[in-house]
Amino acid sequence: MMTTECPAMVRLSDAIGRTVAAGTARATLLMDLSGTRAMGEALPRRRRPLPALARAVLRRVPRQVVTSGVLDLARRRAMAGHDHIAFLQIEDRVWSGRPGRRLDALGLTDPGRIVTPLAAFDRLAEVTEAVDHGVVADRGERWRRLTVTTADGEPGEVWLDGAHVRRIRLPEQRQDSTTVTLDAFGTDVDDRDWTRLPG
Repeated sequence: MMTTECPAMVRLSDAIGRTVAAGTARATLLMDLSGTRAMGEALPRRRRPLPALARAVLRRVPRQVVTSGVLDLARRRAMAGHDHIAFLQIEDRVWSGRPGRRLDALGLTDPGRIVTPLAAFDRLAEVTEAVDHGVVADRGERWRRLTVTTADGEPGEVWLDGAHVRRIRLPEQRQDSTTVTLDAFGTDVDDRDWTRLPG
C-alpha cells in the first residue's frame, strides 16, 4: 500500500487524488514492443520449420503501437483502440480484439495480457518508493518526473503536471513497456458505446 512519508510520495499521492477527483480523462497508450521484436531477431537462423515460423511471426510485430481512448475512474472503466486492435475494461473484466466488435460476442481477455489505462493507474496504488527528479521538458511539456518502485520491486516512471498524473510508464515482459498519457481531464465519456470495442 502507498505510504506518504517522503515528499515525492506526498506529491504522487496528491496528484493521484486530484486525478481521481477529475473522474475522467482522455488516454493515449504507447506500447513499445521492441523487446518482443528483439526475441524474434535473436532466434537461431536454422532451417527447421518451428524457429523459422516463430521468426516470421515475431518480425511482423510492430516496434510501437499507439492507441487512443478514455479513462473513467469514477465508473472503473477504460477503452482504447487502434486500426487493428482495441480493448475495453469494465472493473476487472477486459475484452480485446478487432475494433467495433460487440462485447457479448467476445470472450474475456486475461487482464494480465493487456495494460489498459485503468490497470496502469491502479498500479500506482502499489507504489512503495518514489524519487523526484524535478521538472523536465518532454515534447514541449514541463512535467515533474518521478521514478517509482512497486511493492513487488517493479520499477516505473510517473510524470505529474502540478495537479494531475499525466504519464505512467510501466515495464512489461520481455523488456516491452506501456506508456499511458492522460489529458483533457473531466472529458465526457458517456457518449461512447461501452457495449463494443472502440473503433
